[in-house]
Amino acid sequence: MAAYDFNDLKTKYSAFQKPIAVLRMADKDVGGKNGYPISDVEIDLTCGYEASVAEFSLYKVYNKAADCFEVTDALKKYIALGAKTEIALGYGTLAQLVFVGVVTRVSYRYDAEEIPCIRVCAMDVKGVMMAGSYSRQLTAASYAAAVKEILMKNAYAGMQSSGIIRGIQVTDTPDQSAPVPAGETTVTDRSVEMAAESDYEFVVRAAKRYNYEFFTECGTVLFRKAKADKGVRIAISSESGLYHLDISYDVTGLVNKVTVRAVDAGKAKVISSGAKNRASLPAKAKALLKGSEKVCIDASAVSVEETGYRADSLMENISYRYGSLECEVQGLPEYLPGYFVEMTGVGGGADNKFYITRAVHKLSKEGRYTVKLEGKACGENDSSVTNVQGSMGGLF
Repeated sequence: MAAYDFNDLKTKYSAFQKPIAVLRMADKDVGGKNGYPISDVEIDLTCGYEASVAEFSLYKVYNKAADCFEVTDALKKYIALGAKTEIALGYGTLAQLVFVGVVTRVSYRYDAEEIPCIRVCAMDVKGVMMAGSYSRQLTAASYAAAVKEILMKNAYAGMQSSGIIRGIQVTDTPDQSAPVPAGETTVTDRSVEMAAESDYEFVVRAAKRYNYEFFTECGTVLFRKAKADKGVRIAISSESGLYHLDISYDVTGLVNKVTVRAVDAGKAKVISSGAKNRASLPAKAKALLKGSEKVCIDASAVSVEETGYRADSLMENISYRYGSLECEVQGLPEYLPGYFVEMTGVGGGADNKFYITRAVHKLSKEGRYTVKLEGKACGENDSSVTNVQGSMGGLF
């Protein structure tokens, strides 16, 4: 059983009548009786390494009599670069939080045949983390601790106090409990370094090192093991708001084994680890891949354990190239990246479980709310996926 039932959600959201977007900027509602009409909302959410982005248009911002944009003092606060931005989507009077970030771009748009508007672009905390470049020694001795150390910097502490960052969840990395090598007295002798990179680049590097994800969900920053939430969030079928579907399986680029090699400088010898393909492939496809191998050299690995983490990471990414999903569904705030969905009742190999990597929420000027989902699958029978209750973003 999935975490959310489509029919229950249909009842909750008044049969999906009257889609709405609730926009709060600088902790004030932008819409409302004396506010600015909001339209053309597009929120691109991802659990990948890129930032999540939201764009929307504000109307009633052009003075026809004066033939110019009328930017009032109230509007200046809303569209100020760096202003806190929260967007909730839903139906009728019920809207669920989907995005939290800051304004990063403001565009004034005029067309003689269109209604003038101000187009606003906001990004999550990753957009802020991309600025700057640092080379310094951190006090942390593990990568998880280093991520926490970075997210405790003054800039991000201020974002936490203002609610731009609603929470931070960092899962320990495998090096958290690593023993102190012989000849070293304290773990601080092995503290982590940043080498000419931004905070964003460092955290992404740490995530890739151990096959972790780094993304935000409704303002909560997550640094966790990839696909950590095995629960099926929603079951999708032709009877549950499915508008478009494209599912494909492709063995191109798949290999049977990944081997990662490195050098133990202290012992002057080569170290290596391997991982086998996890995809549930048909017999003929397995025969095609028999004996195939991808060998990688990772100079940053200093132990057999670390080559093992890297091999597992590479193989999981390769295995999840096997199945891909693109679909458009009825708009629901519950569709978020970082969760599994189950395609059912479609038949054939299309019935499968897919890990959602991107969810693009769109509320058009015509008032139609849809979500485009992109996902990937390891194989036709991924037994690692179970059905458990998922979490949700909070309401305003």
